[in-house]
Amino acid sequence: MKAFLTLIFCLLLSVPLYAQIGLDSSTKNGIAIPADKKEIIPPKPNTLLNKPKLPTVDLNNPLTEPKPFYMNQKSDLLDAGEELQKRWDDNKLKATAKYDQFLGNFKTKSSYLGLQCRDFGSVDGDYVRIIVNDVVVENSLRLGGYFKGINIDLVDGLNRIDVIAINEGTASPNTGHFMVLDHEGNVITDQKWNLYSSGKATMIILKED
Repeated sequence: MKAFLTLIFCLLLSVPLYAQIGLDSSTKNGIAIPADKKEIIPPKPNTLLNKPKLPTVDLNNPLTEPKPFYMNQKSDLLDAGEELQKRWDDNKLKATAKYDQFLGNFKTKSSYLGLQCRDFGSVDGDYVRIIVNDVVVENSLRLGGYFKGINIDLVDGLNRIDVIAINEGTASPNTGHFMVLDHEGNVITDQKWNLYSSGKATMIILKED
């Protein structure tokens, strides 16, 4: 009898132990509790730690090529020296300047002539007026550093060409280097005038048959 009671006591003791061992941790009172699924957000990269990407330079294909240098290039200093020399020459020319100047008599068979002129002194804003047979054919021609001019129609016989110095520029006198060419480009005369303001340089052209 005592042994039978001992057996019953052992059986009763083993039942709760088995229940505890078989209990599922994911259930409560026999009801399954789902686990919370949280979205895992990866941390943002720290941009402050990123080093700036330096631009790469292709040495074989530079963006700009160096400007070539030539030994025969004129510098501004040389140009200024030449301009100063011209102004000294203008001072010498002023001593020989005239109010009126006769440029000579010439003959041609051309029906027209080309009159080209430039400032052979300092380019200082000299202007001239050109009159042919008392008719103004160029009212105000500026003398630059290069030749430029006009064509002049001739009448049969004598033709008078007057060049009037409108001003003397910034460096007196009005200095002009001129050439007269026929219709074939042959030079009839190549001279210079050296005039005070309102001075007149005159040439006579005889147009032959």
